[in-house]
Amino acid sequence: MTLNGSNNNSTESKSNLETHELLDRFELLYDSVDELKDLRRAVIDQDLSSVFRLIGTNTKSRKMFNELRKAVLEKNIHSIFRVVQELDNSESIDLIRNTVINKGDDIEVLRKTLSLFVKSETLDTLVKTLRTFPESTIKDAFARGQLLSKKWLVTEIEKISMNLGTVFLCAGWYGTLATMLFESEKIHLDKIRSFDIDESCWRIAESMNKPWVMTDWRFKASTQDIHNINFAGHKYITLRSNGTERELFDEPNTIINTSCEHIENWDKWWAGIPKGKLCILQSNDYKELPEHINCVDNVDHFKTIAPMTTYLYAGNLDLEKYTRYMLIGIK
Repeated sequence: MTLNGSNNNSTESKSNLETHELLDRFELLYDSVDELKDLRRAVIDQDLSSVFRLIGTNTKSRKMFNELRKAVLEKNIHSIFRVVQELDNSESIDLIRNTVINKGDDIEVLRKTLSLFVKSETLDTLVKTLRTFPESTIKDAFARGQLLSKKWLVTEIEKISMNLGTVFLCAGWYGTLATMLFESEKIHLDKIRSFDIDESCWRIAESMNKPWVMTDWRFKASTQDIHNINFAGHKYITLRSNGTERELFDEPNTIINTSCEHIENWDKWWAGIPKGKLCILQSNDYKELPEHINCVDNVDHFKTIAPMTTYLYAGNLDLEKYTRYMLIGIK
């Protein structure tokens, strides 16, 4: 990521988010859905036990299928599906067969197969966004560390049970956090305004959050340097989908910045946030990257640069290469 934005490296759509990465990310996001674990194992590892479990949840002839499962000794996936389709030649079985046999190469078939087990706006919008913006770096936004960090944020906000009202998402990038906030059944908010200095981000962010863009602009992304935002009440120019300008005015109740390690002139930016605002901040200790100019060493260090009158949460998440820190509180 660049300051308040993201890097753009040209890649083909297929390499943008590989099948195993897509399956892994949805298993991460919906870790309570056991079928997603089985689907990943079936597709990536060609694991027979996972194949049987998947089919078993989607066949009408369960008793006969269980007898077949017990009787099968030869590990031949093609044969398994041929026999099962004799028992129950349903669309869901055909989708699972195509996904497993072809190892998820057809992203549309993969999308339909995933939709058998999880209902998610992210699934549809991600596939459409990958097709519409094949040269985007959306793969980076779906890195494990990125998703784990955002899922952690959502989980802690759910525990607090506060209405977020109007949310200003600073350095919003491709809007994946907005999608997760909207999809949470426990989080209440009015609307999200996502700001990023990278002008290539807003269309992708709106593609990822299209259902909420289409609902009276509950989600709207704009190109804006977050140093120029008036957090007491912000009047700004945004663009409609056809590229024409429209002036908006929004007053945030909640300010989210998950990229604090990137922020130059941090003290000035923090001073611009009025007292009484709910603030949700993340930073990390990954100092090896030159663009990480505002890292923190621990939670206490984070508190010294982002003092609040009330801390509702303060903690850390250990990831593979670094530790991420989060503060939630009232300034």
